[in-house]
Amino acid sequence: MFNKLVVPLDGSPQSECVVDLVTHLTSPAATVYLLCVVDPSYMISPDGSDDAPDGLVYPAAHAQTLLAQAILTQAEARLAGRDLVVEKALRGGAPADVIVEQAKLLTAEIIVMGHHHLSRLRRWATPSTSDGVIDRSPCPVLIETRDTM
Repeated sequence: MFNKLVVPLDGSPQSECVVDLVTHLTSPAATVYLLCVVDPSYMISPDGSDDAPDGLVYPAAHAQTLLAQAILTQAEARLAGRDLVVEKALRGGAPADVIVEQAKLLTAEIIVMGHHHLSRLRRWATPSTSDGVIDRSPCPVLIETRDTM
């Protein structure tokens, strides 16, 4: 059983399986850090306003940030009532880089994340986030491969 878990989520159907797996891995009173990473160009200010630092309004950035916040809130609700400390974080950047950085910063014992089943061509064109995390993680990485529960 683990006491500090970093759980990156992307809102895919597999995210539910990842959260389910987390419930089987935690010690009582463990801390679960839910993490959602978005493209930094789609991040809006932490106060939730639509205004970017340049003073312009970007509806797509607002929608992306709201979606990421909803993903985190939904996962938090699924973990409610389980004697866990749940913290949520929304970060901007390259997903593998941010996940590894957060695991180091939080001194995580394990990262629990999903894996998209990509064809060889798609994997070549779009590097796998999970592969990048596994290669550089400061702690063990558990990959959930179920697509649905």
